[in-house]
Amino acid sequence: MKNSLKNQLDTTETKLLDFSGISFDLQLFAGEKTEPATEKKRREATQQGNVAKSQDLASVVILLTGFLMLRFYGPQLYGLCGEYMRYCMSTSIHTDLALPETIMLFNQLVYILMKMLAPFMVAIALSAVAANMIQTGFLFRFDPIIPNLDRLNPISGLQNIFSWKLVAELVKSILKILIVAYIPYSTLREQIPMIIRFVQLEPMPAIIILLKTIFYMAIKIILILLALAIADWFFQKWRHEENLKMSKEEIKEEYKQREGDPRIKQKIREKQRQASTRRMMDEVPKATVVVTNPTHIACALRYDPEQNNAPIVVAMGAGLIARKIKEIANENNVPIVENKPLARALYKMVEIGDEIPSDLYGAVVEILAQVYRTRSKQA
Repeated sequence: MKNSLKNQLDTTETKLLDFSGISFDLQLFAGEKTEPATEKKRREATQQGNVAKSQDLASVVILLTGFLMLRFYGPQLYGLCGEYMRYCMSTSIHTDLALPETIMLFNQLVYILMKMLAPFMVAIALSAVAANMIQTGFLFRFDPIIPNLDRLNPISGLQNIFSWKLVAELVKSILKILIVAYIPYSTLREQIPMIIRFVQLEPMPAIIILLKTIFYMAIKIILILLALAIADWFFQKWRHEENLKMSKEEIKEEYKQREGDPRIKQKIREKQRQASTRRMMDEVPKATVVVTNPTHIACALRYDPEQNNAPIVVAMGAGLIARKIKEIANENNVPIVENKPLARALYKMVEIGDEIPSDLYGAVVEILAQVYRTRSKQA
């Protein structure tokens, strides 16, 4: 009984672990985006305005700048407001508010407002620019604001609703709500004894204490939100890198587009070699002599005293090319001279179309003299 049960278990386990009858198509995994993005794709994404950026970071930096300006520039604002109120009171008491006086008061109001708001506007604008440049560098593109009908696709909209991006935004929103709710609660709970004593204080000291408490709460909230925004920036950078990742097939296609199809390039190089070989073989009948190894190397030399200072190598090759050079030379009655050291030296030291080096003048002169003597005898 035990043995039969054990056999059944072994058979079942073997069936579960036996994948011999199942075929896996490895191409299914070829489309997975596992490779880092290339410089070309990064450059294209940047040109389209697709960069890693946290909107929260810019917002928090602007908010922090505004509160700091309010803290350190507040006394001047208070002084400007008091100065304008005193000016209005003195003007209304000593003069009748006719149209010219009203226009003058209005102009003074505009001047005071500009004087009060200008530092705030400049500081906030600079902080907004700095917060964005820290994240993306100097980037100015119109592509993100150009209308795109693909963004109206309802299927894409549903995919964005049920995505990790929405989950991350939901988590951030919940954290913000909890922070904004907890910081005032904990601060006011600590300040309850002081708040109860407000009724015993003069109005101005009570207002100052209340403003300091509000400022302390705001700074605590903003600093925590700033930490969350920095974390969100790193998260956006990670997600941006993940979105830019490419599959192996995409990298291959990009390489083909940039460098060309390797098979086509190979065919082009082969055709170029064939054309070069044909041009070289066309020069063999014009050669003065062919120096051989005798079987492995052949170098065709041409010398015209009126045009050249030294003999020129017009064709050269080894193996099948050397054999072809000798065949063409025999067909066109070009002398073939066997000289192993000279043939090897020419093959190693000289390129096609170059004059022979001065070190080889002596050996080449002997061969040319031999060729000229043979031609003289035949004539």
